[in-house]
Amino acid sequence: MSSPIQRVRTCRDRGSPMMTGRTPRMVAVLGVLACAGCVDRRFIIESNVPNAQVYIDDQPVGAAPSHSSFEYYGNYTVTLVQPGYETLTKRVHVRAPWYAYPPFDFAAEVLWPFHIKDTRRYYFELHEATKTRTDDLLNSAEALRLRGQTLPAPERPALPKVKPGAAPIQPVAPDAQPFPQPGSGGILPPPRQDNPLPDVVPRVGP
Repeated sequence: MSSPIQRVRTCRDRGSPMMTGRTPRMVAVLGVLACAGCVDRRFIIESNVPNAQVYIDDQPVGAAPSHSSFEYYGNYTVTLVQPGYETLTKRVHVRAPWYAYPPFDFAAEVLWPFHIKDTRRYYFELHEATKTRTDDLLNSAEALRLRGQTLPAPERPALPKVKPGAAPIQPVAPDAQPFPQPGSGGILPPPRQDNPLPDVVPRVGP
């Protein structure tokens, strides 16, 4: 007949294999749940111009419509480039959903056994690039040149009429006085005064 101490040891020995078999199964189940529960965040960038090159935070992500994954919520800078169109740069704000805040984020990404897809779709419209300013200036200059060729010639002022047999009117030159030659000892004449000064200067009393 076995003692009570031996019975306890026997029960413990019988229960240890059962616990050892459950532990790997629990770890496997938790591993499957951890792999299954995740959040797939993805951008979809569309444009009115197909094949426009898309950049997100200065990183190329392909031609529109383009698909790109993102890891965090917040602000992103989206740039679209296409020859013949003006480059477009926009700053977009990606708002986080409710399950991205603690403590729900841990449950959504680790414990939740289903796949969560968070897709953000954005549409951008490109405009054709305007002509350069040099072309506008050249076109304006050519239009002014053509306009100048069509203007009539300016009219010249009419000459004064002269009677038949009369001598033509000659311009009257001012009185010219010869200048003395160098070394002749001549003295230059005084300047001509139309209104000579009086000989007597009036005296002003105190």
